[in-house]
Amino acid sequence: MKKIILTAIAFNIFTLATQAQTPVDSKPTKEEKAAAKARQEQQLNETLQQLGLNDDQATQVKNALNDAAQKSSALKKDTTLTDDQKAAKKTEIDTEKNDKLKQIMGADKYRQWNALRKKNKEVNMGTLGPD
Repeated sequence: MKKIILTAIAFNIFTLATQAQTPVDSKPTKEEKAAAKARQEQQLNETLQQLGLNDDQATQVKNALNDAAQKSSALKKDTTLTDDQKAAKKTEIDTEKNDKLKQIMGADKYRQWNALRKKNKEVNMGTLGPD
């Protein structure tokens, strides 16, 4: 009986030691961030190409997305707003972005855009999900 208890304790200690050596919240390196950004840009270009948008429309879509991203980034850094105010402002930014995208693409292509975006999100969650 002592051997079983000692074995269980040794196993628990070994498990704790191996878990302590793996970083839980490791931040991505600059290279990983750059690779993710490049992958995201490529995916955006492929999506825009699948929608059949011309170069002018693609540029307008990218500008609308970048504008919304900059506003969201500034909103995250704003410490004067409460969480509820930030959520309301984020909703406003997203609504404005979606309205611009609908105007640029048209209703049909906007629906296709959302479908492709959801599909890409699922694929990315599958590849970037927990190990």
